[in-house]
Amino acid sequence: MTSVQQDLQPVAATSGTVEALILDVGHGNSAILREGDRCVIVDAKTDKMLYQALVESGVRRIEHLVLSHADTDHIAGALRILPNREFEVGTVWANADSTKDSMKWGELLALLADLADSGICKVRIGISNADRDDLSLERVGIRILHPTLRDIGHGTGEAGKVRPEITTNGMSVVLQVNLDGRPALFLPGDVDAVGFRQIVARADLGSAPVLVYPHHGGHSGSALESDFADELCMTIKPEVVVFSMGRGNYENPLREVVERIRDSFPFIRMACTQLSRQCHPSVPMQTDRGHLNLYPASGRASGTCCAGSVRVRAVAGEIVVDPDVDAHRAWIGQLHDPMCIKKRDVPKARKSQN
Repeated sequence: MTSVQQDLQPVAATSGTVEALILDVGHGNSAILREGDRCVIVDAKTDKMLYQALVESGVRRIEHLVLSHADTDHIAGALRILPNREFEVGTVWANADSTKDSMKWGELLALLADLADSGICKVRIGISNADRDDLSLERVGIRILHPTLRDIGHGTGEAGKVRPEITTNGMSVVLQVNLDGRPALFLPGDVDAVGFRQIVARADLGSAPVLVYPHHGGHSGSALESDFADELCMTIKPEVVVFSMGRGNYENPLREVVERIRDSFPFIRMACTQLSRQCHPSVPMQTDRGHLNLYPASGRASGTCCAGSVRVRAVAGEIVVDPDVDAHRAWIGQLHDPMCIKKRDVPKARKSQN
């Protein structure tokens, strides 16, 4: 896989445009899988960045909106995007979750009922690996790996009930994505170690060049988070691991996760959408952030982007990831204690334009 910095501005919709955009939405997830002027959206933490990215790219048709699970940092933006008549929506997919009682989840279910009743879009409460490739577009292949029909039939578990090990996170929708026939992305939602092991036991996953790490690199419920990182990377064999995270109150990504990947898989590039406080305690004053592409990013205005929004595309038979790895690593080299690079490997810092 190559990584180049060219043509990084948002590209207006054409029939030939095929790409995936992992948006910097702070602490949360949102990915746009785009083919020309239509797309599939996987999770919607915030409507602002999502709306801006869709408008700038010329997308008007959302074929599918997939909500991997009921956590607010994956669904909140849907409350604003779905009623927006600028976009035509085909089908919204979600799974039932009686354990969630958040205000946002209740509001979303009410909205989905209204949209379905009015015929504005279809709503599918129930998505599983039995749906196979029902989310796919012509040049964007989407394979649904998890959960199973049995999972969504039983629902999440609790002590003394059927399969108490199955949690809300363990029921996350997990997807494999191809761009122009090439493996490109592994989108696991917030699947935990139990859910991931179920997938591995029943499916031949193959590799994916880009892994969006579950739980924003935070606690997944595993006894040892570093062991879970091992399992993910040994199975998926990514070349790039993206942590979709915000510079907020959470210590994401966990140091033990980043250091395990760094030390055990030195060929893997890691890219955080925003800058972890563990890497640099204050917002750096450098004005030279030329490594960022021009796609909307939540941390751009505040200077808290690290990789910002990450773009994945198929170019001449290769999967290309922006921002450019060399420019990004040079910027990381200016940080106080970058977790993803060993001290001896930190490139010489370029002069800041202060």
